[in-house]
Amino acid sequence: MPAPSSRVTVVIPNWNGLRHLPDCLEALSAQSVSDFEVVLVDNASSDGSVAWAREHRPEVRILQRSENGGFSKAVNAGILDARSEYVALLNNDTAVDAGWLGALVDALDDHRDYDFAASKMILFYEPERMNAAGDVYALGRLAGKNRGFGESVSGYGSMERVLGACAGAALYRRSLFRDVGLFDEDFFLMGEDTDFNLRCLIAGKRCLYVPAARVRHKFRASIETEPLWEMTRLAARNEAIVAAKDLPVEVLLLTPILWPYRFIRQTLPVRPSKWHLVPMLLRRAPARFGAEVEGVRMGLAKRPDVWRRRATGTLEMVRWLLRGVGDV
Repeated sequence: MPAPSSRVTVVIPNWNGLRHLPDCLEALSAQSVSDFEVVLVDNASSDGSVAWAREHRPEVRILQRSENGGFSKAVNAGILDARSEYVALLNNDTAVDAGWLGALVDALDDHRDYDFAASKMILFYEPERMNAAGDVYALGRLAGKNRGFGESVSGYGSMERVLGACAGAALYRRSLFRDVGLFDEDFFLMGEDTDFNLRCLIAGKRCLYVPAARVRHKFRASIETEPLWEMTRLAARNEAIVAAKDLPVEVLLLTPILWPYRFIRQTLPVRPSKWHLVPMLLRRAPARFGAEVEGVRMGLAKRPDVWRRRATGTLEMVRWLLRGVGDV
C-alpha cells in the first residue's frame, strides 16, 4: 500500500449537486490546515457537476461512478480509495468554518481512545439553531436522530462523548472501517449513519463531539428533491433494518410494545406543518408496513456479522441507547 500523501481525505458524495458545490468547495479551500485532499465522488450526475469542478476546482480529485448508488456506495468508494490516516465525510450541501477540519483532527489526535468525531452542525439559513451535535437513538421511535436539532447553538459548546456522528460532517480514523466495516450499501439513503454508529457501539468504538468543528448545513436540501413517498418508504425500511440488525436482543423483545407508538407518530405528525400529509400517510400505511417487514428481514440476515464483533455489554449498550451522551 502506498504511503499516505495527506493526513486527511475529505470525501464528498455528489449527485446533481452543482447548486451546492461552490459554497462547499470554497469553504474547504479556506481551511486553516492544508494537509488534506478533497475527493468528490460523483454518482452519475447529469447537471454538469463534474465539468464545473474540473474547471473551477482542479485541485479536487474526482471519482466518477457509472450509476447513482446512493450515499453509502459513494462514500464507500472514497473511503476505499483513501490512503490517509483520517477520512472526513462531508455533504455537498454544507459550508464549513475555516477551523473545521483542524478542530476535528486536533480532537482525535488528543483523544487517541476515540475512533471518530462529530461536528457542530448548524442550520445553514438559521445559524442560531442547531442541526446536530452528534447523533443519538430514540428508542421510543426506533430511529436515530440528530442531537439538539432546532435548539440554540449556545447550549452545545462542550466537548462530550456521544453515541455517534451525523455522517454529513464527521471525521473517522481510517482504521475504524477495517474494524467495523464500511457503510451498508443496501440503505441507499437515510439511516446508514445510524446503522454505522450502532455497529461502532457494539464493537466498543467511541465517538467524540467537537463543538469547535462548526459547519453550516442546508438541512434536507438533497432529500427534499426526491419523491416524498419514496423517502417515506426508505425511512421506514431503513429504520427497521437498523432495529433488527443492531439492537440488543433484550431491546428487540420490546418492539411489539414500541412499534404501535412509532406507527402512530409516523402516521399522525405532531407538528401542524405536517398535518396535510396525514391522508397520504394513512393511505400508504399498508405499504409502509410492508417496507418495515422487508427491513426486518434484511436486518436479521445481516445481524450475525455485526454481533460477532461485539465488545460492549448489554447494560452499557442500553445506557447509550437511552442517554446518548456522556463525559469525555
